[in-house]
Amino acid sequence: MSKSVSNLTAVLPSPGSALIIQERAIPSLGSGEMLIRNRALAINPIDWKRQVYGLAVSSYPTVLGGDIAGVVVGVGPGVTSFKPGDRVLASAPGILTGNSDHGAFQTYTTVMAAVATKIPDNITFSEAATLPVVVSTAAIVLFDVLGLPVPDPESTAANTNPTKTGILVWGGASSAGSAVIQFARLAGLTVFATASPQHHDKIRALGATAVVDYRSPTVVEDLLAAAREAGTPITLALDAISTEETFPLVARVLAESEDASAIPEGVSVQWVAGQRIWKERLDLGSLVFNKLLGKWLETGEVVPAKVQVVEGGLSGLQAGMDEVKKGVSGVKLVVELDE
Repeated sequence: MSKSVSNLTAVLPSPGSALIIQERAIPSLGSGEMLIRNRALAINPIDWKRQVYGLAVSSYPTVLGGDIAGVVVGVGPGVTSFKPGDRVLASAPGILTGNSDHGAFQTYTTVMAAVATKIPDNITFSEAATLPVVVSTAAIVLFDVLGLPVPDPESTAANTNPTKTGILVWGGASSAGSAVIQFARLAGLTVFATASPQHHDKIRALGATAVVDYRSPTVVEDLLAAAREAGTPITLALDAISTEETFPLVARVLAESEDASAIPEGVSVQWVAGQRIWKERLDLGSLVFNKLLGKWLETGEVVPAKVQVVEGGLSGLQAGMDEVKKGVSGVKLVVELDE
């Protein structure tokens, strides 16, 4: 690559500061890594939380962001499944490594090839950019934390022998919630979800058997009634919202308990650490990203989130993070980078 190529970057220079646009060196390549020329970047709630609270920031200046889609421009030693020119989506591991070369919010990013997927022709860069972080989350939730078997990578269809296991996804319209719904369906689970009424049709289309308005004063009873009607008890759950208000309700559904002040007996709780996909569960990352996700996208078994483009490219990232901080529903904010 020519040394004259510019790597414009949205840099966080200090705790709580606004992003500024600077030029930094083209990221270097290590073993098992690829260099991506980014074409679309998605914004996640963790991005503004890292900016405001310094979460998982080891030093400044730093480069935030975890969701990228673009074109491979270089591959490091050991990379055989990708080549320059491939359109890919990838999960940028900067939050784990602390290395700004691994941050998404720049023109070029170095990623692990094991956590990347070739983008099929029916998916745009902007749509693809909505997926990496939430796919990592869904994979860790279902196949690591909950220990469910990973679907057969040789099959492009949903599980034809569904289990009689029900899972509740609280916050089904969120990007993470929508991904878990789809992956849970592919794993053969019966899915129940909560969301605002305007999102119910969309969530059913993703694979939920029943969707309940989370604002309903009888939301717990409504979910339990839906489970009885489906003949499938709800024994697993993901709280994609995770607030003091949502957790007791999720726990009550699991335990069929009226005690909303504590974790009911028989309910175990685990936090979801999505960054495990890059380290402890790189095997799972490779299976899901390299072998499953591309097929599922091509066949429509998995669909990306609805995209809302934030104008301005890298310069629009700060406005996008401010918007996500205020709250968005049913969409994922994406900035697009010119060729």
